[in-house]
Amino acid sequence: MLDSIVNDQVSNDPRVGTRVGAYGVDGLLGVGGMGRVYHATDSAGTKVALKLVKEDYARDETFRRRFNREARIAQTVDHPNVVPVLATGEHEGIPYMAQKYIEGQPLDQKLKQESRLDIPTAVQICSDVAGGLEALWAAGMVHRDVKPANILLDRDGKAYVTDFGLAKDTRGTVLTLPGQALGSMDYMPPEQIRGEPVTAASDIYALGCLMYECLCGRPPFAAVQGMRVLWAHLQDDPPDPLTLRPELPPDLARAMLKALAKDPDERPTCASDYARLLAAAA
Repeated sequence: MLDSIVNDQVSNDPRVGTRVGAYGVDGLLGVGGMGRVYHATDSAGTKVALKLVKEDYARDETFRRRFNREARIAQTVDHPNVVPVLATGEHEGIPYMAQKYIEGQPLDQKLKQESRLDIPTAVQICSDVAGGLEALWAAGMVHRDVKPANILLDRDGKAYVTDFGLAKDTRGTVLTLPGQALGSMDYMPPEQIRGEPVTAASDIYALGCLMYECLCGRPPFAAVQGMRVLWAHLQDDPPDPLTLRPELPPDLARAMLKALAKDPDERPTCASDYARLLAAAA
């Protein structure tokens, strides 16, 4: 949901200055396709990130179930690289979720500012995200929408996985229609595009796309226009990272591509293995 960051000083959002449940809304943090995220404070003065879904989605029973499931997932996961959920509820029929407020910025904003990251920073982010994803998998979840906008960085550079709005519960009910692909096109694995079951290997593919962008300044198929990017994920080889950043160590360039195998069985078996592979190659 944190797809774009806005300046809350100039925002005239009607919820700013009001209360939602136990929280006073202080300003707008981000706006996305499914809702808005505010910074807010509770009665004790603790700052939180308050996520509210848009009204049209709030009227959709399937979406409400998905949102409630996201909260349930997050409340069961206790990991230093996953943003914890502090409370959930409804306000005037609108579901909301209060999460720990992370002082910092989403990874996509950092990439907009810097274009690409130095190698140690990218490798550390990969390690942090890998740990958070594996905690989700252990809880029976696949994130399904790993992308820079869903990775938060605190002021020390520590990365947190957030926004499980598209997450699939591997132990429960599938809330999307058969064959329906959800996710972000630049980071979507082939099996997800085909509407096949998603697994941890699907998140590893998306993590590979994310690392490619961190180190090369763009996702692997960013040069492909429109919906053709989906076809590229299905059949094209990603460009050699060295063509975009020649100074990369060749071993690192090869290691980056391990997660982008079309066949899920040919990707690293776990996210931390991929992170260690990059670290060793770097």
